[in-house]
Formats: sequence, C-alpha cells, structure tokens
Amino acid sequence: MKEKIDLINKRLKALIPLSKKYHKELFAAANYSLQSSGKRIRPLLVLLTVESLKKDITEAIDPACAIEMIHTYSLIHDDLPSMDDDDFRRGKPSLHKAYSEWLAILTGDYLLTYAFEILSNAKKLSAAQKIELIKCISKYAGGDGLIAGQVADLSWEGKSIDLKKLEFMHFNKTATLFIAAIEFGCIIAKAKKDIKEKYINYAKNFGLAFQFFNDIAGNKKESSDKIHKKATAVSMLGLAKTKKLAFDFQKKALDILKSLPFNTDELEKITKQVSEKIS
Repeated sequence: MKEKIDLINKRLKALIPLSKKYHKELFAAANYSLQSSGKRIRPLLVLLTVESLKKDITEAIDPACAIEMIHTYSLIHDDLPSMDDDDFRRGKPSLHKAYSEWLAILTGDYLLTYAFEILSNAKKLSAAQKIELIKCISKYAGGDGLIAGQVADLSWEGKSIDLKKLEFMHFNKTATLFIAAIEFGCIIAKAKKDIKEKYINYAKNFGLAFQFFNDIAGNKKESSDKIHKKATAVSMLGLAKTKKLAFDFQKKALDILKSLPFNTDELEKITKQVSEKIS
C-alpha cells in the first residue's frame, strides 16, 4: 500500500511542476494542496481495483491522479468562507488561508479542468476507454453527483432531515467519488459487465460506510460540522444507530469483495481500516 501511495505522490508532483511563468502562484498553490498528508484513498482504489483484476497498474496511475485532483478541488472549495469556512485542512492552513480566497477558487477550478486534460492524454488507453473515463467522472462529480451532495449539505445546515435525505447527501458528497474510482479501475482493466456491477455495488457500500464512520469520528471533537450545525448521521440518528449503519455498510462491502473470483485482500484491508478512526 505504501509503495502505491508513494507512486501516486510522485506522479502528482510530476504532473504539476514548478512554474516560472507570470501565473506561477497558481501552480504553487495547487502543489500546496495536493502535496499533503492525505491518505490517497480514492486513487488507491483505482490502482487496487486494476491490480485485483490482474492488470498493469502503470496504465492507471494518471487516471488515479485525475480523481485525486478532483477530490482536492472539492476540498479547496469546501473550505472557503462561503461554504464550510474551515481554516485548516489535513493539519495545515486551508488554501484560502495560506494564499488568498480568489486564488483558492481559481486553483480548485484549475485542478478540476486539468483532471480532464490528464484523462484525455492518458497513455496506453484506447480512445474508447478515455471517453468512458471522462463520462464516468463527469457523471459522479457533476450536478447529480458530488456537487448535488454539497448543495444538500449546505442547504440542510441547522435543519432536521430524515434518513433518506441523509443517505442522499452522504452518497453524493462522498460515495460517488469512491464509485468513480472503482469504475475507473474496471474500465482500465476491461472488466466484464457483471463483474463491474459487483465492484460498483461494493464502492457504494464502502463510500457510505466511510462517511458514517467519519461522522462518528467527527462527533468526538469540536469540528466545523458541529459549529455550523451540519446534518450528520450522529446528529440525526444518534451514536448507536449511526454505528450500526456504518458497520452494516462495511459488512456489505466486505461480503461483496469476498464473493468476487479475484484476490481482493488489499481492497478488504482498506475497507476494514475505515472503522479504525472511531476506535
């Protein structure tokens, strides 16, 4: 796992080199946010899926980095004063604090658009695969995916919502990029339709488990979710029910992995790790 994370970090650094141009601050800001202590779960999911399907992960490294760029753009924008208003991210000042608010907005825009350029230039992939990858991430990061989750999150601040709305928010804000990562792996490895569907179902459950465990972990401290009275699983359902749902989603994800005719040990390991944050 560490070797793959090192590979991801090395490639991210290479994709955004230092610039001497007039707008060099943009690239410095992008590197500031990308070169952080993030766990790289989403790009790891791409590589681990490809590896489990017995294909070469070097074909997947650039698409994996593209997903990490889109995830990072979403975090940069999430932290802005007009949204979650967070001053820190991954143990250091948020980008709009380290630089400026306007540059943080433009850096997020840059990472989002650059991700599509990376996908279109991905080596060793056919034109059909590139188009499929672009369609996939456009769907999951778009208006009925990641952005929908963020709209719901901000719209429902301080409001009481039911489980259906909570799952909608968590599914779109978190699980969609997990699904995109797994689907990327299946597209790159040319997985058959029935196998691809099982992997995607795994990603849905894993993504929801991840967010529910994250809500539990966030409940232990004075997080921005508490300050802004965010609708979280714990605030809506209580700690006991949230834990039960989190472990239920995790178990479903693990059961799906075990049903696959491949070696999914590494995927199982990363799926089990998400519950460690509440221990």
